[in-house]
Amino acid sequence: MGYDFRLAKNNEIDTIFSIYKKRIQWMDKSGIQQWNMTNYLEVYPISYYADRQRLGELYVLCKEDVVIGAVVLLQSDECWPQMADSPAYYVYNLVTELSVKGAGKIILSEVEKMAISKGIQFLRLDCAVDNKFLNEYYESMGYKMVGFCKEGAYIGNKREKELH
Repeated sequence: MGYDFRLAKNNEIDTIFSIYKKRIQWMDKSGIQQWNMTNYLEVYPISYYADRQRLGELYVLCKEDVVIGAVVLLQSDECWPQMADSPAYYVYNLVTELSVKGAGKIILSEVEKMAISKGIQFLRLDCAVDNKFLNEYYESMGYKMVGFCKEGAYIGNKREKELH
């Protein structure tokens, strides 16, 4: 059973958005403070994902033609102005189905392969400063802490992985 990492299709937007909703409900039940504390679905409504899909920035991970994860990849980010000169993918809105263990690692691995093939030197992302699990997860995947960002109620650790 293989996985397929590819650009999202327009008819997959509702499915993708439902994964975000389920993940936020899970965060509430699990006592994890990340998207559930920042009005995430208001900041990133379904129209945001439709726009990202139309712009070719929304990717999905599928297993047997079923969407099990999604990620937005940007090539610039105003939260990283001092890094604008180095080619990078900015990883946003990474989400996976709760029932599929390891899907996040697969997505990040696929993003890394795609970036290397396109001459991209860095992967950059952020996560909430107080989300110990996620910070340790990204650290274990090779994402080094390089600073902080703040957007509304959200305060994040900026992380970067140099690709070789």
